[in-house]
Amino acid sequence: MILRVTDGGELLAGVDEVRWGRMRHAYGPAVEVPDLLRGLADADPAVRETALDAMYGGIHHQGDVYACTIAVIPFLLRIAADAGRPGRAEVIGLLAGIAGADDPEPRTGLYRQAREAVSGAYPLWCALAHDPDPQVRAAVPAVLPVCAEHAADCAGLLRDRFALEPDVRVRVAIIESAARLARRGADAQGIVGWLADLLAHDEDVQVRLTALTALAPLPAQPGVPPVPVRTALDLLDAVYAQGTPISEPAGFATDTLLGSVRRRQEAAAAGRRAPDAAQLVRAISDGLADRVEDRITLLSALLASPDWECRCDALYPASNLINGWRGSFAQVVALVGEQLHDGHHGLRPRAAHVLEDLGELARPAADALFEGLSRSPRAAHHPTMSGRLPWVVAWAREQPTIGPALKALAGAGDPRALPMLQWALEQRQVPRDVGQLIAPYGAEAGHLLPLLRRRLRRLRSDDRCDNLAYAVGAIGPAAADAVPDLLKLPVSSAVIRAVAAIGPAAAPAMGWLREQAAASERRVAAAAADALYTVGGDAAAALAVYDRFLTGDSYDQRAAAEGLGRLGPHAAERAGRLRKLLRGKDSHGWLRLNAARALWQVAGEASTVMPVLESVWTANPHTRTAIAQVWSGMGAAASAARPLLAAELARVRRHNASPDGYSSSQVVDDEHLLRACRAALAALDG
Repeated sequence: MILRVTDGGELLAGVDEVRWGRMRHAYGPAVEVPDLLRGLADADPAVRETALDAMYGGIHHQGDVYACTIAVIPFLLRIAADAGRPGRAEVIGLLAGIAGADDPEPRTGLYRQAREAVSGAYPLWCALAHDPDPQVRAAVPAVLPVCAEHAADCAGLLRDRFALEPDVRVRVAIIESAARLARRGADAQGIVGWLADLLAHDEDVQVRLTALTALAPLPAQPGVPPVPVRTALDLLDAVYAQGTPISEPAGFATDTLLGSVRRRQEAAAAGRRAPDAAQLVRAISDGLADRVEDRITLLSALLASPDWECRCDALYPASNLINGWRGSFAQVVALVGEQLHDGHHGLRPRAAHVLEDLGELARPAADALFEGLSRSPRAAHHPTMSGRLPWVVAWAREQPTIGPALKALAGAGDPRALPMLQWALEQRQVPRDVGQLIAPYGAEAGHLLPLLRRRLRRLRSDDRCDNLAYAVGAIGPAAADAVPDLLKLPVSSAVIRAVAAIGPAAAPAMGWLREQAAASERRVAAAAADALYTVGGDAAAALAVYDRFLTGDSYDQRAAAEGLGRLGPHAAERAGRLRKLLRGKDSHGWLRLNAARALWQVAGEASTVMPVLESVWTANPHTRTAIAQVWSGMGAAASAARPLLAAELARVRRHNASPDGYSSSQVVDDEHLLRACRAALAALDG
């Protein structure tokens, strides 16, 4: 959409005098900023949304602050202060983001300048807290946490405004902002007491529930006991029965990210009685944090409710809980599986996505997954698959993939998934991830070998070959007949590892493997060296490759150490070189881990490797599964590791969970670590 340039009069006076072209944002010179500011001041909501989207995408790209971001703040403040002008609430939200209102840490450089510029407008925020427009009043509380020098006054301002405020959404925003101030140390005791009083006595159940969610993550204060889960459930029941405010759809569309998100939110709210309840459920569950049993009780009750809104709102918080924390989730998983039987268009696909990456933890939902898949179309196009559980999802510009429900059933190791995966393998367009889902079945999928071979012959140079080769190798020695097919594929480390996985039965490939061992690409040569030993027992040929890598960069050295460890006593003469690697630069510990593991495997030097492994374990949690496996092999020689293993098993949060990201293998990897730790402790006990 092309923005209309309107005359803002005095509102944007001086904007054209700023040398915007000498400043840059995320995508180049900031020459379009004057037009964007005029767009933010436009009467047309579509123009405003387009301008706001461009502001977030350019001058505040992914939270960044540039010189042009600082220069734009005075003009944004003028728009926010212009009484009666539409769109001010969104501009205030942009200012809160630029100032880092959600970031309690001190800021430096341009980020500090931005915070100071927004904080310096404190008198404006005080005035706008009483603005006639409830959307403006609801936006202002989010800015106040940046006004650190006025923190005590902010807390008082919020409580005074709350006493006068008639709009429930404004009251909710005030509570959330007050809690944020308390988390930053501003009158924490007073705010906690105030929130507890609201929870006990306010007439509006949504306000009481918001107070509860605000209290949950705050430090306990004398005389304010933790809120029982039963209280949260009773309030949620009341909110769902009473409903929450419902906003009318905006009635326009823009080709922007903000517009897409808004339309998605409008669609999610359609047909609902309590659209704001979803955020309340998430906030309660997240606020309970490490109280895993309480969260299980909360979400189980919601997932068992006859109200589809309750069940729908509990699904993503359940996913967040299982992905980030450890616990006994069988009941929750089974209840998630029950949602696959529901006819509501939003419940089935959402439940399938919750189960998709749980691996073996999805087993309590296996029957529900199988039944749902049995009644679903075998293929569907995305995004038209709404409400369905297709075996295969077709994409407009990408290769098809296995659908979430079938991926969950296969990830659980259920044999009923194999015929469905076979069907997917038979299709003209082979899903790009079908091989990795077949591979864990190993020899159990041996009957698929002829089909896998046919698909490899037809694809040959396709990028899906590595995925299918992985499935072939996982079948093991019974896949020996497929070796000629593997050798005709483009050379890759995945293909070579598949040959190695077949073992000595792949002996006809030894000549080909010797050729690959001379490759300049490290991953290819390293995989070939490993295969030369695994398939043909040629330790000398493997050693020659690893010797070459020992003089390379840290990645070469990691590959060499890992390979030498697999050779065991055959590599005993390299023990000295492995000791040297223990002293090298290694910011994340992977090289030291590989070298220490190899030193144990080739020379049995427990006294040398134990301090290294303990140090790496502490420094990098992602190394812990591999280290636990080493300790398991060491047995009593690793007895010093007992406190570390016990402490890991006692942790409530998953070792790889992060508030800043998510991995589809997060749950599976952490469950592997837990099994490895238990096995290591058992080995220490003989």
